[in-house]
Parts: sequence; structure tokens; C-alpha cells
Amino acid sequence: MLFLPILVAPAVPSAPPDQVVAEVTREISPQRLRDDIERLVSFGTRHTLSDTESETRGIGAARRWVKSRFELAGEGTGRSGDLSLSVWFDAHPIEPDGRRIARPVDVVNVVCEIPGSMPEARQRRYYVMGHLDSRASEANDFTSDAPGANDDASGVALCLELARVLSRQRLDSTVVLMATSGEEQGLLGARGHAQLAAERNWTIPAVLSNDIVGDPSGPPDAQGHPRSAPEVVRVFSEGIPQGLEVDHARRIWSLASESDSPSRQLARFIADVAAEHDLRVEPKLIFRPDRFLRGGDHTPFNELGFPSVRFTEVHENYERQHQDVRIEGGRQFGDLPEFVDEQYLAGVARLNATAIVHLANAPSTPENVRIITAQLSNDTTLRWDPSPEPDVAGYEVVWRPTTSARWESVRDVGNTGEVTVDLSKDDVFFGVRAYDREGYRSPVAFPVAAPR
Repeated sequence: MLFLPILVAPAVPSAPPDQVVAEVTREISPQRLRDDIERLVSFGTRHTLSDTESETRGIGAARRWVKSRFELAGEGTGRSGDLSLSVWFDAHPIEPDGRRIARPVDVVNVVCEIPGSMPEARQRRYYVMGHLDSRASEANDFTSDAPGANDDASGVALCLELARVLSRQRLDSTVVLMATSGEEQGLLGARGHAQLAAERNWTIPAVLSNDIVGDPSGPPDAQGHPRSAPEVVRVFSEGIPQGLEVDHARRIWSLASESDSPSRQLARFIADVAAEHDLRVEPKLIFRPDRFLRGGDHTPFNELGFPSVRFTEVHENYERQHQDVRIEGGRQFGDLPEFVDEQYLAGVARLNATAIVHLANAPSTPENVRIITAQLSNDTTLRWDPSPEPDVAGYEVVWRPTTSARWESVRDVGNTGEVTVDLSKDDVFFGVRAYDREGYRSPVAFPVAAPR
């Protein structure tokens, strides 16, 4: 058993320069993002109930084009056999609900899977999503133009660009890029896919949903001053998981771990890697599941226990969301491509790509992490099960004051499964993360209390 004194270090320890992140972020093209948004807008409307037969208008033409773009991403990458890109339509039949689904419809997601190169890590699937469908002012209007440039062609274009740049890398774990449908009708495509993942027992340690990520500007404030946040994107994360059983809720209460769900640790992880690489667009962590009166495709994954977060620009302009295209009172309404800033969107894409590279190359988050509470003591003993990947090099214990939102201190404890820290478990929150030989670190695991 290792006994450690209290040592304070930066929350993100220094690591060797990461060539993969540098290559991926350099290859992300603002112009390609702009071109893809213009193409998605050209389909007129992408409403879930819109035309599926036309080659030029409606959701059918749009999803076929997205599928072709995903397939193009795999060309010239040298991938073959188990590493070959997989692209498919993920269809879910939906019956009328008397509200936003007026007739039976197949809600079809477009999925691009980039298999991991490490056999021991390939079963881990890391998702980046944006929703393909759009809407006009009236939720059931599936014939009027609904450009959906920012909501959410921006998120789909981001996924297309990540498919292109990440398919050229050999990441340890599998990366899944997905353009969902039916988001505006009740998160239908995401819910169907999340249920499929749960039924098949897929391992999904992280889902990054990008919804409205292309416009850093906003409407003027009360004094008429313009709003803009070109260097920040909000990252929403749930604290208390949904659908808790009584025993789980009691455990959260006893540990005071209301802000330490896996989704919340994922959000902190994104902030840590962004700080490590000094990215142009940084995450602004919002410790709540989503905005008021709105929803997003991360929610069905949260409901089924998959860690998931939502990326959304800081200043939303509601004159450009769910609006018929029109000029009223001298103001332009509608979600048009001229309101998307491709440079800002490229920054959000680089943040997503950086997080995915670190997540997919890092070891699994340690499991069965526990604080030993067999007896009263002024120090803290932690134990955990080893991560299964062959390149695991060791583990770090992190901690923070109970009033702090972010991990503040870290200590390398080496390749062990037990450590005693000269710090009271009553006074701080602890966590454990794994790291590999290249310096990639897993998200933090929050411990439970256990007698041994």
C-alpha cells in the first residue's frame, strides 16, 4: 500500500506535445464547414415529415447526401478489414402521436463508425452528434422552407468534418459520428439509437451533442450593446442522473455527489483538455442538463445511463430559430447561412476533435473506485480495479474542496490499485483516473464509500 503526503499540482499536469491533436485541429477547414452548411440549406426543408423521394428537396435527399459525404471520408485513408469505415442508415419506425407526428414515418439517422485500432479498446464507442432535421415556425409545417443553417446544419457539418479528419488517424477506440433525425419532433432519432445501444449492451463512455454551434453573436442587450462570445461555447451536463432507484439516490445524498455524475466528469474532462491545448474556442461549463424550455439529443442517452453533454453557443438569437424566413419590422427572421460564422464553428469543431482524440486514446476510466470507510481515520484510502488496456502506465488521484466546481489537485500514484493519502476524506472530494504511456488520461471516476 502506497502512502502519500499532500502535494498540490496543477489540475492538468504537463504532458508531451500531442502530434495527433495538432494534425487533426490543423486539418479542420472553415471553408468546408461553410460549403456543407450551404449544401444542407439547399435542400429547402429537412423537416422529418418532408419529401423522401426527391433528389433535391426534403429530408430524404439530405440524408442521402450526408451518407455520401460520410462514405467519401473513408476514401484514401488506407483503412481495410476490421478498420474499415462503416456508414449506414439507422431507421426507426414512428407511429402518429397526435402532436408532432401526423402520419407513420421512418425516422432515419445517418451513422458513420470509425473503428478503433486497439482490439482491447475497440468496443468503446465515442459519439459526436448533430441533428439533420429542421423546422419552420409551425412545428408540423413540412413544406415551407426551413433552412436550419445553425439549428442544426452547424452540428451536422461539424460531424462531417470530424469524419474526414479523424478517419485518417488510428485512434485506439471507436468513434461514431451521427446525424440524427426527428429531434424537432421529440428527440426521436436519438432516442431510438440510444435504446438500440442499450439493448445491444454497447459501451458508450461519452456522447458529445452539438446543437446550435455556429453563431457566436446574439441580439443586443437592454442597452442596445451587441452581444458576442467568439471564444466560448457552452457545455451542458447533468448532475443527478435520471431515473434513479432509491438506493442510488441515497448513495448520492450520503456522498454529497450531486455534481459528480459521469456526465459532469465528462464536462470537466473537456475543459481540462481544452486548457492543455490552449484552444481558440473554450468550453463554458454549465452545470445543468439543458436550457429552460428546450431539449436536445443528449437527453435520451442520459436517460439510459450513457454520459452525454450538449454543446451550444452562448448567445442564442431566437429570431433565427424555428422561424419562417421573412422580414418583419425591418428585421430578418429565419435560420439563414449568412448568420453562421464558419471560423467560430471551426473552433467548436476543434474542441470536439481534441476531446475525442483524448477520450478515444486514453485508457478506460477506472471501475469499482471506492473510499475505504472501515474505521475512523484522518487519512484516506482509495482502491480501484485496473483498467484493461495493455498500455496503461499508472493512475492519478485528484481532489478538490467540497465547494469547488473543478478538480484542483492531482498526484501520480503509479501503477497500483490502492493508495492512502494524508488528507481527510471528510474535507475534500476525491477521484481517480488512469493514464497510458503516451500521457493520455481518462475521465475521472468518483468513488463510492465501501468497507473494503
